Amino acid sequence: MSKFLRTLAATSLLTVSSLGMASCAQAAPSASDKAEIEEIVRAYLLENPEIIREALIELQRKEAEAELARTTDVIAELSDQLFFDPRDYSVGPKNAKVQLVEFFDYNCGYCKRSTDWLQETMAKHPNDVRVVFKEMPSLTGPTGTSFTAARAALAAQRQGKYSKFHFALMNERALTEKRIMQLADINGLDSEQLARDMEDAAIERQIQDNLDLARQIPALTGTPFFVINDEFVSGAGIAELNAKLKAELES
Repeated sequence: MSKFLRTLAATSLLTVSSLGMASCAQAAPSASDKAEIEEIVRAYLLENPEIIREALIELQRKEAEAELARTTDVIAELSDQLFFDPRDYSVGPKNAKVQLVEFFDYNCGYCKRSTDWLQETMAKHPNDVRVVFKEMPSLTGPTGTSFTAARAALAAQRQGKYSKFHFALMNERALTEKRIMQLADINGLDSEQLARDMEDAAIERQIQDNLDLARQIPALTGTPFFVINDEFVSGAGIAELNAKLKAELES
C-alpha cells in the first residue's frame, strides 16, 4: 500500500475506532481490524479515484500557501542583507518607497527577458524605486561562464561601470569567456585591471554570500527572482511584476 493510501487508511482507522469504540477509547485496534479497514479504504478509493486528485490539489494548495508564508517571513528576517548590503550595486535613493532586489544569472534567458522591464522601471521611477542587483550564478559550475560573468560584473563595479557592463552582458545571447572580455573592452573597461580584480577573494566571497542568502528563501528556486519590499515574484512574469510594483507604489 502506498504512503498516501496508508495515511488515508490510518486516518479512517482512527475515525472509525473513535466512533465505534467510544466505550473503550483506550483499547488499541487489532491487526485484523486495521487490515479490514485498510481494505475498505482501498476499495473505496479504487471506486472513487477522483478523491485522490481532489486531495492532491488541496495538498498542493496548502503547500503553496505555507511556502508563501515562509518566504514572506524569511524576507522580513533577511531585509538588511537583501536591501542594504553595502557591497551590492544599486540604483535609486536608499529611502525610496520601493526597494526592489533582483537575483539573476547572466546565462538565464528569463533574466534577459525581464531586463527591458527593469530598465523601464528604473527610468520611470528614479526617485521612488531603488533597484539592488544580486548576482546568483547557478546555471553553470564555479568555472563556468555564469560565475565568470558575475565576477566580471563585480570587478567592473570597481571601475564605476557596473550598470553599463551588466546590461551589455544581459543583452548577449551566448556568453563565452572570450566574449565577456570583449564586452569589457567595448564598454571602456581596463581589461587588465578587470582580470586582476576578478581573482580577488572578496568578489568570490560576495558571490557565495549571495548564493547562501538565496538558499534561505524557500520560494527562490531559480532566476530571475524579484523581491519588491515584502512581496516577491519568482520568474519573469511582467504582468505580475507590474501589479506588485503598482501596489507598492500606491500603498
